[in-house]
Amino acid sequence: MNAKELSDVYIKWYKKQISFENIKDNIVQIDLPFTDSFNDEIAIYAIEESDGRIRLTDDGWTINGLEEHGISINRSKNRKIILNKQVKNYGIDVVDDELTITVESDKFPEAKHRLLQAILFVNDMFMLASPNISKLFIDDMKLFFETNNIRATQGVSFMGNSGLTHKFDFLISGFKEIPTRLIKTLSLSNNDTVIAKAILTDITQTRMIRDNPTNYYVFINDLDKNKQKINVNPDIISLFSQNGIKPVKYTERNTVVKELSA
Repeated sequence: MNAKELSDVYIKWYKKQISFENIKDNIVQIDLPFTDSFNDEIAIYAIEESDGRIRLTDDGWTINGLEEHGISINRSKNRKIILNKQVKNYGIDVVDDELTITVESDKFPEAKHRLLQAILFVNDMFMLASPNISKLFIDDMKLFFETNNIRATQGVSFMGNSGLTHKFDFLISGFKEIPTRLIKTLSLSNNDTVIAKAILTDITQTRMIRDNPTNYYVFINDLDKNKQKINVNPDIISLFSQNGIKPVKYTERNTVVKELSA
């Protein structure tokens, strides 16, 4: 199987799973083949504005869902700061508890992709950020890099041939014979297999436009909220390994210090 075949299979599946429905003349409901951390299906809405632009929104579903399950964003100044900072990485704004982005109509595909990424990220991030957890996984990764003197840049994006933006959590620059290293993170959830496939697609699309030698890593958070080790689905490990991506369990992170420090 080559990269194009894999991309075609994924896109074909995605087209079958996604649905678009007019609920008003200027509003389209888009049901996506993803579920949030509470196993609820994700839907977003495309609203045509008076100036012809399109506003995409989750209609408050993400933040309200977290609030209903006891994870308060609005009562925590720190969580609000974290939320706004993180969704900005995807070009998303928080307005009246809605995750939203407004774009010209020809930018709709990329904007939809960005909003979905932000919804999944926010769900994952705040599910981990319960009172029993002192750090978010990204912060743990930053500490790991700093402790081992690994110069990693956080939050980089690449525009694929499809026009979609593919975001990576960290980049470690290459030099001469040393390849660039691009890193994504994966926290285990109800969607871990689906998100793993989405990560694979991001990497596959990025490979197609990268000229410089690049190695790809996915760091998998295999600790629960009590910092106890949990099992990782072997299918996820195989999915990455068979496609030239190095999966690294967080509990085994020290095994790659040498190659990331080079």
